[in-house]
Amino acid sequence: MKDLRTEEYFSSGFQLGKSNYWTIFFNVLLYGVIYVVFLITILGILLLPALGVGFYKFLLRAARGENVDVGDSLSEGFKNGMWWKSLAFFILYGLGVLVGFILLILPGIYLMIAWLLGFYLLIDKGMGPMQALGKSRELVHKLGFWKVFVIVFGLYIASNLLFLIPFLGVIIYLFLIPFILMVYIALYENAVSAPEEDREDAVFAPS
Repeated sequence: MKDLRTEEYFSSGFQLGKSNYWTIFFNVLLYGVIYVVFLITILGILLLPALGVGFYKFLLRAARGENVDVGDSLSEGFKNGMWWKSLAFFILYGLGVLVGFILLILPGIYLMIAWLLGFYLLIDKGMGPMQALGKSRELVHKLGFWKVFVIVFGLYIASNLLFLIPFLGVIIYLFLIPFILMVYIALYENAVSAPEEDREDAVFAPS
């Protein structure tokens, strides 16, 4: 893990997004359509976490330079018990954040940031839901809680400002999604990288 500046994560996210831009873009559209279809029924809603597994598995593969294509990793959420693990994860995450917001809001915001990397750990490291949430909190604090907070809420505020622009804002946001998603991947990849993996030519090397 490197002690990167906030702007370096944005730079890394841009580089990662640029390298597979159109594949990421069209997968966002594909997964988005499937997401909407799943929302129609109760059974579909229960399958949404598994859909998320496939999508984030694809993002991780793309960031690591693997060969990916449109529709990549769609079935990953239905293998090796990932469906129930992802569902349990989101139930725990949702309940935890909800209770946190009920308790004067700030605990909820804290958990949203502290558990940010949990879903990636569940997918990438095969951790159980509770283990992934606990490990995420540990890694976020190692990265720097307030640094992660600034990145997450900076992206949130910027995205919402775009939505204030009628029609055009949504179009701009849609085309920025591959870069936004890869900023989070950059956070995760740095968090789980071992010290010996830090090389001068690594994607997270300061620009």
